[in-house]
Amino acid sequence: MKKQLFNLFLLCSFITANSQSKTIDTLVDVGNHKLHFKIVKGTGMPILFDSGGGNDGSVWNSILEKTSEITKATLITYDRAGFGQSTIDTLQTDESKHGIMSSIEDLEIGLKKLGYDKDILLVSHSYGGFLSTLYASRHPKLVKGIVLIDVNHNYYEDGVIEKEVATQDKLIEQWKINNKGTYFMAKTILETVKIMSKISIPQSIPVVDFVNGIPFLKKPEEIERWKECHRIFVANNPNVTGITAHDCGHGIWVGNPPLVINTIAKLYANSSKQKAEIQERALQYAITACNEEKAKDLAEDLAFNHSEDDLNTWGYQLLGKNENQKAAEVFKLNILLNPASANAYDSYGEALLKIDQKEEAIKMYKKSIKLNPENKNGKEVLERIAKDTSKPLN
Repeated sequence: MKKQLFNLFLLCSFITANSQSKTIDTLVDVGNHKLHFKIVKGTGMPILFDSGGGNDGSVWNSILEKTSEITKATLITYDRAGFGQSTIDTLQTDESKHGIMSSIEDLEIGLKKLGYDKDILLVSHSYGGFLSTLYASRHPKLVKGIVLIDVNHNYYEDGVIEKEVATQDKLIEQWKINNKGTYFMAKTILETVKIMSKISIPQSIPVVDFVNGIPFLKKPEEIERWKECHRIFVANNPNVTGITAHDCGHGIWVGNPPLVINTIAKLYANSSKQKAEIQERALQYAITACNEEKAKDLAEDLAFNHSEDDLNTWGYQLLGKNENQKAAEVFKLNILLNPASANAYDSYGEALLKIDQKEEAIKMYKKSIKLNPENKNGKEVLERIAKDTSKPLN
Protein backbone atom coordinates (compact mmCIF):
# COMPACT_ATOMS: atom_id res chain seq x y z
CA MET A 1 0.00 0.00 0.00
CA LYS A 2 1.92 3.00 -1.23
CA LYS A 3 -0.76 5.67 -1.19
CA GLN A 4 0.32 8.83 0.63
CA LEU A 5 -2.78 9.21 2.77
CA PHE A 6 -2.31 5.67 4.00
CA ASN A 7 1.38 6.36 4.58
CA LEU A 8 0.72 9.51 6.56
CA PHE A 9 -1.83 7.73 8.72
CA LEU A 10 0.02 4.48 9.21
CA LEU A 11 3.73 5.27 8.68
CA CYS A 12 4.85 4.73 12.25
CA SER A 13 6.67 1.85 13.93
CA PHE A 14 4.61 -0.25 16.31
CA ILE A 15 6.71 -0.65 19.43
CA THR A 16 6.72 -3.68 21.72
CA ALA A 17 5.47 -2.72 25.17
CA ASN A 18 8.04 -2.18 27.88
CA SER A 19 7.13 -3.14 31.42
CA GLN A 20 6.22 -0.09 33.47
CA SER A 21 6.06 0.27 37.23
CA LYS A 22 2.90 1.77 38.72
CA THR A 23 1.09 1.42 35.40
CA ILE A 24 -2.70 1.40 35.14
CA ASP A 25 -4.61 0.03 32.14
CA THR A 26 -8.25 1.03 32.19
CA LEU A 27 -11.31 1.38 29.98
CA VAL A 28 -13.31 4.57 30.47
CA ASP A 29 -16.94 4.85 29.40
CA VAL A 30 -17.27 7.96 27.22
CA GLY A 31 -20.83 7.31 26.01
CA ASN A 32 -21.87 4.26 23.97
CA HIS A 33 -18.24 3.15 23.76
CA LYS A 34 -15.09 2.99 25.86
CA LEU A 35 -11.61 4.46 25.53
CA HIS A 36 -8.56 2.54 26.68
CA PHE A 37 -6.09 4.59 28.75
CA LYS A 38 -2.64 3.57 29.95
CA ILE A 39 -1.39 5.63 32.87
CA VAL A 40 2.15 5.57 34.25
CA LYS A 41 1.58 7.09 37.67
CA GLY A 42 3.75 9.98 38.78
CA THR A 43 3.41 13.35 40.43
CA GLY A 44 2.64 16.88 39.35
CA MET A 45 1.28 17.91 35.98
CA PRO A 46 0.55 14.94 33.65
CA ILE A 47 1.85 14.50 30.10
CA LEU A 48 -0.64 13.28 27.48
CA PHE A 49 0.59 11.47 24.36
CA ASP A 50 -1.57 11.45 21.21
CA SER A 51 -0.60 8.97 18.48
CA GLY A 52 -0.67 9.37 14.72
CA GLY A 53 -3.47 8.19 12.48
CA GLY A 54 -3.86 4.43 12.30
CA ASN A 55 -1.88 3.94 15.52
CA ASP A 56 -2.91 3.37 19.11
CA GLY A 57 -1.23 4.53 22.30
CA SER A 58 1.21 1.62 22.40
CA VAL A 59 3.49 3.35 19.86
CA TRP A 60 4.79 5.53 22.70
CA ASN A 61 5.85 2.63 24.93
CA SER A 62 9.52 2.83 23.93
CA ILE A 63 10.02 6.28 25.49
CA LEU A 64 7.69 6.14 28.49
CA GLU A 65 10.14 4.63 30.96
CA LYS A 66 12.90 7.20 30.43
CA THR A 67 10.43 10.09 30.24
CA SER A 68 8.93 8.94 33.54
CA GLU A 69 12.36 8.60 35.20
CA ILE A 70 13.41 12.11 34.18
CA THR A 71 10.19 14.09 34.71
CA LYS A 72 8.60 11.95 37.48
CA ALA A 73 5.32 13.02 35.86
CA THR A 74 2.18 10.99 35.28
CA LEU A 75 2.22 9.84 31.66
CA ILE A 76 -1.01 9.16 29.80
CA THR A 77 -1.42 7.33 26.50
CA TYR A 78 -4.75 6.27 25.02
CA ASP A 79 -6.38 4.62 22.02
CA ARG A 80 -8.88 6.63 20.01
CA ALA A 81 -12.25 5.01 19.31
CA GLY A 82 -11.85 1.96 17.10
CA PHE A 83 -8.10 1.61 17.71
CA GLY A 84 -6.17 -0.64 20.06
CA GLN A 85 -8.32 -1.70 22.97
CA SER A 86 -10.86 1.12 22.61
CA THR A 87 -14.31 0.25 21.34
CA ILE A 88 -16.40 2.24 18.88
CA ASP A 89 -20.10 3.03 18.73
CA THR A 90 -21.14 0.68 15.93
CA LEU A 91 -24.80 1.67 16.30
CA GLN A 92 -23.97 5.22 15.22
CA THR A 93 -24.17 5.08 11.42
CA ASP A 94 -23.75 8.81 10.83
CA GLU A 95 -20.13 9.04 9.71
CA SER A 96 -19.84 12.66 10.78
CA LYS A 97 -20.40 11.53 14.37
CA HIS A 98 -17.12 9.62 14.20
CA GLY A 99 -14.97 12.60 13.16
CA ILE A 100 -12.36 14.78 14.80
CA MET A 101 -14.87 16.57 17.02
CA SER A 102 -16.11 13.27 18.40
CA SER A 103 -12.50 12.28 19.10
CA ILE A 104 -11.75 15.44 21.08
CA GLU A 105 -15.01 15.13 23.03
CA ASP A 106 -14.18 11.50 23.86
CA LEU A 107 -10.77 12.58 25.14
CA GLU A 108 -12.21 15.39 27.25
CA ILE A 109 -14.74 13.07 28.87
CA GLY A 110 -12.09 10.43 29.52
CA LEU A 111 -9.62 12.88 31.08
CA LYS A 112 -12.31 14.40 33.26
CA LYS A 113 -13.43 11.01 34.57
CA LEU A 114 -9.83 10.12 35.33
CA GLY A 115 -9.24 13.42 37.11
CA TYR A 116 -6.72 14.78 34.61
CA ASP A 117 -8.77 17.69 33.25
CA LYS A 118 -6.44 20.29 34.79
CA ASP A 119 -2.99 21.57 33.81
CA ILE A 120 -1.36 19.31 31.24
CA LEU A 121 1.49 19.02 28.71
CA LEU A 122 0.73 17.53 25.29
CA VAL A 123 2.87 15.38 22.98
CA SER A 124 1.49 14.37 19.59
CA HIS A 125 2.52 12.74 16.34
CA SER A 126 1.23 13.27 12.79
CA TYR A 127 -2.61 13.15 12.81
CA GLY A 128 -2.48 13.42 16.59
CA GLY A 129 -1.38 17.03 16.12
CA PHE A 130 -4.97 17.83 15.17
CA LEU A 131 -6.08 16.63 18.62
CA SER A 132 -3.40 18.65 20.42
CA THR A 133 -4.37 21.75 18.46
CA LEU A 134 -8.05 21.25 19.21
CA TYR A 135 -7.47 20.57 22.90
CA ALA A 136 -5.23 23.61 23.26
CA SER A 137 -7.73 25.87 21.49
CA ARG A 138 -10.54 24.63 23.76
CA HIS A 139 -8.47 24.70 26.96
CA PRO A 140 -5.81 27.40 26.46
CA LYS A 141 -5.29 28.01 30.18
CA LEU A 142 -4.74 24.34 30.99
CA VAL A 143 -2.20 23.44 28.29
CA LYS A 144 1.27 24.44 29.51
CA GLY A 145 3.24 23.24 26.51
CA ILE A 146 3.06 21.09 23.38
CA VAL A 147 5.61 18.90 21.59
CA LEU A 148 4.53 18.33 17.98
CA ILE A 149 6.29 15.46 16.20
CA ASP A 150 6.09 15.72 12.40
CA VAL A 151 2.43 16.75 12.43
CA ASN A 152 0.32 17.66 9.40
CA HIS A 153 0.46 21.50 9.50
CA ASN A 154 -1.94 22.60 6.75
CA TYR A 155 -0.34 20.09 4.38
CA TYR A 156 -3.69 18.77 3.19
CA GLU A 157 -5.23 22.14 2.38
CA ASP A 158 -5.47 23.79 -1.06
CA GLY A 159 -7.06 20.74 -2.64
CA VAL A 160 -4.36 18.27 -1.60
CA ILE A 161 -6.62 16.15 0.60
CA GLU A 162 -9.29 15.88 -2.10
CA LYS A 163 -6.73 14.43 -4.51
CA GLU A 164 -5.49 11.95 -1.91
CA VAL A 165 -8.95 10.76 -0.87
CA ALA A 166 -9.85 10.21 -4.53
CA THR A 167 -7.23 7.44 -4.66
CA GLN A 168 -8.39 5.67 -1.51
CA ASP A 169 -11.68 4.03 -2.52
CA LYS A 170 -10.46 0.42 -2.41
CA LEU A 171 -8.52 0.91 0.83
CA ILE A 172 -11.45 2.62 2.53
CA GLU A 173 -13.76 -0.27 1.67
CA GLN A 174 -11.22 -2.72 3.13
CA TRP A 175 -10.98 -0.65 6.33
CA LYS A 176 -14.77 -0.65 6.60
CA ILE A 177 -14.62 -4.41 7.04
CA ASN A 178 -11.60 -4.89 9.28
CA ASN A 179 -10.51 -1.50 10.69
CA LYS A 180 -13.38 0.69 11.79
CA GLY A 181 -11.17 3.31 13.41
CA THR A 182 -9.15 3.95 10.25
CA TYR A 183 -12.31 3.71 8.14
CA PHE A 184 -14.10 6.52 9.96
CA MET A 185 -10.94 8.61 10.14
CA ALA A 186 -10.56 8.34 6.35
CA LYS A 187 -14.25 8.98 5.69
CA THR A 188 -14.19 12.17 7.78
CA ILE A 189 -10.75 13.48 6.81
CA LEU A 190 -12.17 16.06 4.39
CA GLU A 191 -14.25 17.57 7.18
CA THR A 192 -11.31 17.27 9.57
CA VAL A 193 -9.05 19.30 7.28
CA LYS A 194 -11.79 21.89 6.81
CA ILE A 195 -12.29 22.23 10.57
CA MET A 196 -8.59 22.37 11.38
CA SER A 197 -7.88 25.02 8.75
CA LYS A 198 -9.75 27.46 11.01
CA ILE A 199 -8.19 26.43 14.32
CA SER A 200 -4.75 27.20 15.69
CA ILE A 201 -2.78 26.77 18.90
CA PRO A 202 -2.98 29.89 21.07
CA GLN A 203 0.31 31.81 20.87
CA SER A 204 0.53 31.97 24.65
CA ILE A 205 1.39 28.24 24.73
CA PRO A 206 5.06 27.27 24.22
CA VAL A 207 5.47 24.74 21.41
CA VAL A 208 8.33 22.66 20.04
CA ASP A 209 7.73 21.61 16.44
CA PHE A 210 9.75 18.69 15.05
CA VAL A 211 10.04 17.97 11.34
CA ASN A 212 11.69 14.87 9.89
CA GLY A 213 15.15 14.92 8.37
CA ILE A 214 14.52 11.88 6.16
CA PRO A 215 11.38 12.57 4.10
CA PHE A 216 8.74 9.87 3.97
CA LEU A 217 7.02 11.55 1.04
CA LYS A 218 8.47 10.69 -2.36
CA LYS A 219 7.95 13.57 -4.79
CA PRO A 220 10.18 16.65 -4.40
CA GLU A 221 7.21 19.00 -4.47
CA GLU A 222 5.48 17.02 -1.71
CA ILE A 223 8.60 17.02 0.45
CA GLU A 224 9.03 20.75 0.00
CA ARG A 225 5.37 21.42 0.81
CA TRP A 226 5.69 19.39 4.04
CA LYS A 227 8.79 21.34 5.07
CA GLU A 228 7.29 24.68 4.06
CA CYS A 229 4.19 24.03 6.16
CA HIS A 230 6.46 23.57 9.19
CA ARG A 231 8.54 26.65 8.34
CA ILE A 232 5.41 28.78 8.11
CA PHE A 233 4.06 27.41 11.39
CA VAL A 234 7.29 28.30 13.19
CA ALA A 235 7.62 31.73 11.54
CA ASN A 236 4.06 32.75 12.42
CA ASN A 237 4.35 32.06 16.15
CA PRO A 238 7.13 33.58 18.30
CA ASN A 239 6.45 30.99 21.00
CA VAL A 240 7.31 28.05 18.71
CA THR A 241 10.75 26.44 18.47
CA GLY A 242 11.34 24.51 15.27
CA ILE A 243 13.70 21.52 15.19
CA THR A 244 14.71 19.41 12.19
CA ALA A 245 15.37 15.86 13.40
CA HIS A 246 18.30 14.89 11.20
CA ASP A 247 18.65 11.24 10.21
CA CYS A 248 15.06 10.56 11.38
CA GLY A 249 11.96 9.54 9.48
CA HIS A 250 8.33 10.19 10.40
CA GLY A 251 8.54 8.44 13.80
CA ILE A 252 11.20 10.79 15.17
CA TRP A 253 11.08 9.44 18.74
CA VAL A 254 11.98 6.02 17.33
CA GLY A 255 14.90 7.35 15.29
CA ASN A 256 16.29 9.57 18.04
CA PRO A 257 14.74 8.84 21.46
CA PRO A 258 17.06 11.17 23.48
CA LEU A 259 16.17 14.13 21.27
CA VAL A 260 12.45 13.74 21.89
CA ILE A 261 12.69 12.69 25.53
CA ASN A 262 14.94 15.59 26.50
CA THR A 263 12.76 18.04 24.58
CA ILE A 264 9.71 16.85 26.50
CA ALA A 265 11.69 17.07 29.76
CA LYS A 266 12.90 20.60 29.04
CA LEU A 267 9.42 21.86 28.21
CA TYR A 268 8.00 20.10 31.25
CA ALA A 269 10.70 21.50 33.56
CA ASN A 270 9.77 25.05 32.58
CA SER A 271 6.36 24.54 34.20
CA SER A 272 7.57 22.58 37.22
CA LYS A 273 8.72 23.61 40.70
CA GLN A 274 11.36 20.86 40.37
CA LYS A 275 12.91 22.49 37.29
CA ALA A 276 16.54 22.13 38.43
CA GLU A 277 16.13 18.47 39.41
CA ILE A 278 14.43 17.59 36.11
CA GLN A 279 17.10 19.38 34.10
CA GLU A 280 19.85 17.57 36.02
CA ARG A 281 18.25 14.17 35.35
CA ALA A 282 17.80 15.11 31.69
CA LEU A 283 21.45 16.10 31.45
CA GLN A 284 22.61 12.82 32.98
CA TYR A 285 20.39 10.90 30.57
CA ALA A 286 21.75 12.89 27.61
CA ILE A 287 25.33 12.11 28.64
CA THR A 288 24.59 8.41 29.06
CA ALA A 289 22.61 8.21 25.83
CA CYS A 290 25.38 9.94 23.87
CA ASN A 291 27.99 7.56 25.25
CA GLU A 292 25.83 4.54 24.49
CA GLU A 293 25.31 5.77 20.94
CA LYS A 294 29.07 6.08 20.47
CA ALA A 295 29.53 2.56 21.82
CA LYS A 296 26.88 1.31 19.41
CA ASP A 297 28.59 3.03 16.47
CA LEU A 298 31.93 1.54 17.48
CA ALA A 299 30.42 -1.93 17.73
CA GLU A 300 28.92 -1.54 14.27
CA ASP A 301 32.26 -0.37 12.89
CA LEU A 302 34.12 -3.29 14.46
CA ALA A 303 31.53 -5.71 13.08
CA PHE A 304 32.97 -5.12 9.63
CA ASN A 305 36.20 -7.00 8.99
CA HIS A 306 37.07 -4.80 6.00
CA SER A 307 36.52 -7.49 3.41
CA GLU A 308 35.29 -6.15 0.09
CA ASP A 309 31.72 -7.33 0.65
CA ASP A 310 31.61 -5.99 4.21
CA LEU A 311 32.82 -2.55 3.17
CA ASN A 312 30.38 -2.48 0.28
CA THR A 313 27.51 -3.44 2.60
CA TRP A 314 28.58 -0.83 5.12
CA GLY A 315 28.69 1.84 2.44
CA TYR A 316 25.17 1.06 1.25
CA GLN A 317 23.88 1.10 4.82
CA LEU A 318 25.23 4.64 5.12
CA LEU A 319 23.63 5.59 1.79
CA GLY A 320 20.34 4.24 3.12
CA LYS A 321 20.62 6.68 6.02
CA ASN A 322 21.49 9.58 3.68
CA GLU A 323 25.01 9.72 5.15
CA ASN A 324 26.39 10.08 1.64
CA GLN A 325 29.75 11.65 2.49
CA LYS A 326 30.56 8.88 4.96
CA ALA A 327 29.45 6.29 2.41
CA ALA A 328 31.80 7.79 -0.18
CA GLU A 329 34.69 7.53 2.28
CA VAL A 330 33.91 3.85 2.93
CA PHE A 331 33.67 3.07 -0.79
CA LYS A 332 36.94 4.94 -1.38
CA LEU A 333 38.60 2.77 1.26
CA ASN A 334 37.21 -0.27 -0.54
CA ILE A 335 38.85 0.63 -3.86
CA LEU A 336 42.15 1.30 -2.07
CA LEU A 337 42.02 -2.14 -0.47
CA ASN A 338 40.55 -3.86 -3.54
CA PRO A 339 41.89 -2.02 -6.61
CA ALA A 340 40.99 -4.86 -8.97
CA SER A 341 37.28 -4.87 -8.02
CA ALA A 342 34.94 -3.47 -10.68
CA ASN A 343 32.08 -3.49 -8.19
CA ALA A 344 34.03 -1.36 -5.71
CA TYR A 345 34.56 1.37 -8.32
CA ASP A 346 30.92 1.17 -9.39
CA SER A 347 29.73 1.68 -5.79
CA TYR A 348 32.15 4.54 -5.23
CA GLY A 349 30.86 6.19 -8.39
CA GLU A 350 27.28 5.96 -7.10
CA ALA A 351 28.22 7.67 -3.83
CA LEU A 352 30.16 10.39 -5.65
CA LEU A 353 27.09 11.24 -7.71
CA LYS A 354 25.08 11.68 -4.52
CA ILE A 355 27.58 14.25 -3.21
CA ASP A 356 27.67 16.09 -6.57
CA GLN A 357 31.15 15.00 -7.64
CA LYS A 358 30.06 14.10 -11.15
CA GLU A 359 33.43 14.28 -12.90
CA GLU A 360 35.08 12.01 -10.36
CA ALA A 361 32.07 9.66 -10.52
CA ILE A 362 32.48 9.36 -14.28
CA LYS A 363 36.10 8.31 -13.79
CA MET A 364 35.07 5.62 -11.31
CA TYR A 365 32.39 4.19 -13.61
CA LYS A 366 34.83 4.14 -16.53
CA LYS A 367 37.38 2.32 -14.37
CA SER A 368 34.71 -0.18 -13.33
CA ILE A 369 33.76 -0.87 -16.95
CA LYS A 370 37.42 -1.26 -17.89
CA LEU A 371 37.79 -3.91 -15.19
CA ASN A 372 34.49 -5.52 -16.14
CA PRO A 373 33.30 -4.80 -19.70
CA GLU A 374 30.02 -6.55 -18.82
CA ASN A 375 29.10 -3.90 -16.22
CA LYS A 376 25.69 -3.00 -17.60
CA ASN A 377 24.80 -0.71 -14.67
CA GLY A 378 27.94 1.40 -15.14
CA LYS A 379 27.23 1.83 -18.84
CA GLU A 380 23.62 2.86 -18.19
CA VAL A 381 24.70 5.42 -15.58
CA LEU A 382 27.24 6.96 -17.95
CA GLU A 383 24.59 7.17 -20.66
CA ARG A 384 22.23 9.00 -18.29
CA ILE A 385 24.99 11.39 -17.26
CA ALA A 386 25.82 12.07 -20.90
CA LYS A 387 22.19 12.99 -21.61
CA ASP A 388 22.12 15.37 -18.65
CA THR A 389 25.24 17.32 -19.60
CA SER A 390 26.43 19.08 -22.70
CA LYS A 391 30.04 18.21 -21.91
CA PRO A 392 31.18 15.21 -23.98
CA LEU A 393 32.58 12.21 -22.21
CA ASN A 394 36.26 11.67 -23.10
